[in-house]
Amino acid sequence: MAGETNPTAEIADKISKELVKWFRWTRLPPKDRNFDCLKQEKHAHANKKQKHTHPTDVVLQYVDPYLNRTVLLNTDLKSYGKSSIGAPNIRSALKSLAQTIDCARVSSEWRERYDIQGDGDSEVRGLLFVYNHDAEFDGNFERFLSPPKATVAEDGTSGNINNLPLEAGQLIHLMEPKTIAYLQTIITDAARLHLAGAFPVQGYYFHYPDQKLHKAHLERFDRPATVELMCGPYMIIGHEAISKYDEGSKEVKQTFAAGYVIYYNRPGASHYEFMYLFDVLSNYQLLDGDNQIRIRVAHNAPSAQIKSNYLKAIESYVKDWGNDAYLRSKLEMINFEVLDVMKQSFSKTNVGWDPKE
Repeated sequence: MAGETNPTAEIADKISKELVKWFRWTRLPPKDRNFDCLKQEKHAHANKKQKHTHPTDVVLQYVDPYLNRTVLLNTDLKSYGKSSIGAPNIRSALKSLAQTIDCARVSSEWRERYDIQGDGDSEVRGLLFVYNHDAEFDGNFERFLSPPKATVAEDGTSGNINNLPLEAGQLIHLMEPKTIAYLQTIITDAARLHLAGAFPVQGYYFHYPDQKLHKAHLERFDRPATVELMCGPYMIIGHEAISKYDEGSKEVKQTFAAGYVIYYNRPGASHYEFMYLFDVLSNYQLLDGDNQIRIRVAHNAPSAQIKSNYLKAIESYVKDWGNDAYLRSKLEMINFEVLDVMKQSFSKTNVGWDPKE
């Protein structure tokens, strides 16, 4: 995207801004800048005469609560129509990003530009952000990552994802259209709940329970959602009691008790899915106390039997625990709802559609 003028590329930038703010990431200036390649023989094409550079659409930053380390994501923003999403484009973008991170991790130019802390306690990773701007892509994105038959590109490399030029310790994260739609759905649903007085504007936090090998750092309201959490099967978001100004009585009244909202990104095709989730809630001690728990399914293709599977999970889980009446009451108090996943499309005219794309 660096150096590109296609208006569709601006859509991915717009969407990423919305996600970054809500999930408590930071965008670092400048954007759309290139930096010099430090490994010309390794990264440049054999017939390339001019000096090779690497693109940086934008650098996104957050502090990982478990690692207590700044994560810097050199991000490649892509906005594709349905017809443009395919293995060649995805393979090419991932290969370019892998080479970019290979240099960014050792580039003083890149560090001076983006690593504001400068204390060395940071990690450079890659992020490929693939947005579908016509909202028509509903296929299996994973098939582009590991095609059944490895193809050979013009540069002689295999089309299989396992053959990407990733170096030891190098990480590339991928946010594909369905993941982005899931994250957009969370933001939209949270705004809807807020209007109903059931979710705060800012007073929410991403739940990071202390683990055996890792303790959560930072104040809980300062903790961002890590990329692993955003791409995971569920996201637990806590909030304190919610109060709103009542225009009729001219008073501030509590509208919802403290609790947890769990956004679930799996189809619910089996009751075992929810039994596992109940185990997670129990291990995190979220079933104790009086906190209200809401499970809100935001999967793009939930099972037609998802609600039946959820009720079956309650029965099976309680039975496994000796028909504990208290546990049953806690599980039956959980509010369960399946959401409509948000798919935002953009007019071809409004975004300056390029017919050559």
